[in-house]
Amino acid sequence: MPVKKSFMQIGAPGRLTIGRLLIGVFAAGLLVSSALVYFAFSTYLAGAVRTMAHADGERIAHLVYENLYSVMRKGSNRAEIDDLVHHIQIRLPDYRVTIVRGEPVAREYGERLGLVQLRDEDSALARVLRTGEAYSGQHGEMLRYLLPVRAGGECLGCHTMARLGDVNGVIAVSVPLEMLERPITELAYPMMYLVLFLLFALILITFLILRSWVSRPIQELAGHVSEIFRARNYSHPLRVGKVWPIEVRSLGVNFNLLMRQVRRSQRRLLDVSLRDPLTGLFNRRHFDTVLERAVLDAEAGGRVFAVLLIDLDEFKPVNDRYGHAAGDALLMNVAGALAGTVRQSEVVARVGGDEFAVLAFPESCEVWQLLAERLRQAVAGCSLRLGNEQVTAACSVGVAVFPESGRRAADLLRAADIAMYGDKLQRKQGRN
Repeated sequence: MPVKKSFMQIGAPGRLTIGRLLIGVFAAGLLVSSALVYFAFSTYLAGAVRTMAHADGERIAHLVYENLYSVMRKGSNRAEIDDLVHHIQIRLPDYRVTIVRGEPVAREYGERLGLVQLRDEDSALARVLRTGEAYSGQHGEMLRYLLPVRAGGECLGCHTMARLGDVNGVIAVSVPLEMLERPITELAYPMMYLVLFLLFALILITFLILRSWVSRPIQELAGHVSEIFRARNYSHPLRVGKVWPIEVRSLGVNFNLLMRQVRRSQRRLLDVSLRDPLTGLFNRRHFDTVLERAVLDAEAGGRVFAVLLIDLDEFKPVNDRYGHAAGDALLMNVAGALAGTVRQSEVVARVGGDEFAVLAFPESCEVWQLLAERLRQAVAGCSLRLGNEQVTAACSVGVAVFPESGRRAADLLRAADIAMYGDKLQRKQGRN
């Protein structure tokens, strides 16, 4: 036997729900935004450190150049110049300062030990010596700034082998990036954590708002639809929240209107399926259902009841002589008269062309007979004027009582039918 699926399962592959989708989007947004913030801060930090290192290297290189130029103008020898560089290195222990001689100075005063190989192997240094343009670039954990020293007019007095504009040397300053990175990091990381916290709070608030105003209403609507599908009960409207977005609120309101129309259509369909379209009385199918229920109730100790079958006398000649429209009009008059005769708790139905049935709950046999007589009189009071002629209805009534006439619905209907035809025969013999 196939297993019934709930509404939530029908047409919904996998286990993805709008709540899980929202959580996934929230987590992905938080992860991506955090990565972007971290990347932005890392890029900013690296750029800021390089910018500061470049400025620091340039400043120190010019400071060394000014001190070196001041010493050289006094005619200092190599030892005094070396001593100056040594003192600068002592004052700036974290920096590495190197002075490399250019070709003119090296030819005139000789090379310094170890600097020939450096000048030949260091491509950046060779480029600065060749072009005379300053250089700044990162090498590992250091940023190097190379400042070319060009020969000016005053320099030619001492450097006789140099020409005006020649590169007499290069002042190389290596700045440790870690030293500059530490204070920036101490400031940047707290700011980054603050930005991440604010971003998390913003995304969380957005998530909670979407879950409360969008996800939860849709989940309630889906659950309501699922409950309707499961219980087949269309009478409970969806409770629409006042703070829901207008689109979701409109969806909920329109859904309730749709359910109201469904209920009306359901009632109309039920009414059509239970009632005779011509007379408005209950039809044979509904009467049989009510009769079966009355039998079960009576067997369980409920009230006893009677079944009355009413058949119109000489109805076929009315149709043959005056047409079916006249016959239908007479049937509607009879139906109204029968419905007005019985109590509200009793059931009147049209069970055939000109045959009616009543399910009554009289207290005694005398009451059954009185009810049958009242029904005859009610039908006899139905008349229809067709031109100059007056057509009057008459009927035969048969009564079957539970349990004397039978304990099954079919037996009761058979007994009432036999009694009705007996009444019809007796009335016909009386007229003859």
